[in-house]
Amino acid sequence: MVKTPAVSHFVAVSDLSKPAAEQEGILVEVPGTAGDTKKNRAKALEIVQEMWEKEEIDVNRFPDGLTQDHIFHVPSNSTQVKSSKNVPDSQELLPIIKGAQEIIQLTKLQLEVQDASEQAAQYVPIIKVVLERSRPLTSEEKDLAKDKKYGKTIEKLGSLVAAQEEYQETCSGYGDLVLNAIAWQLNQGIETQVENKEKK
Repeated sequence: MVKTPAVSHFVAVSDLSKPAAEQEGILVEVPGTAGDTKKNRAKALEIVQEMWEKEEIDVNRFPDGLTQDHIFHVPSNSTQVKSSKNVPDSQELLPIIKGAQEIIQLTKLQLEVQDASEQAAQYVPIIKVVLERSRPLTSEEKDLAKDKKYGKTIEKLGSLVAAQEEYQETCSGYGDLVLNAIAWQLNQGIETQVENKEKK
C-alpha cells in the first residue's frame, strides 16, 4: 500500500463578523508534517494570501483583511477541534469547518473500507456458498476458510462498513458548504479568465 503523504487541513474563514450559520471559508491543504503547528498555520495563511493576491479569491471576500485569526485547523483524525484557542466550544463550530472535518473523516473511512474489501475479495466465493448453500466448499475453499485470516478479515470489513454507515448518518450535511466553496472558487477563476480575455 502506498503511504499517503502527511498533510494538515485548514479553513480560512472569510468574514468573522457574520453569524456562524452564515460563515463561508476556503479549505486548504498544507503538505508536510501533519498537525496544528505555528509553521503549518503560517503556510496555510500564505497559501490563502497568495490566492487572494492573484485574485483567485474575490478581493471583497475578507473585508477585515486576512490574518491568523481567520485560519482554523481541521484535524484529520477527529471530529473535534483540538485547539481551544481557535474554537473554545466545539458546539459553536463553524458549519463549513464541521463540514470539512466530516469530509475528511468520510474519506478516511472510505479508504479503510476499500482496503478491507480488497483483502476480503478472495473470500467472495466462500461467502456466496455459505449464504446461498448452493454447493459444498472445495478443498481449496475449506483451507482458506479455516485460516485465521478469514474470520478476522470478514469481521474487520463488517466493523468498518458499520462505522462508515453510522458516521454517515450522523453527519450534519455541512459538507455541501465545502463543495459550494470549491464551486465558487472555480467560477471566480473562470470569470477572471473571461475578463482577462475581454480586456485583451
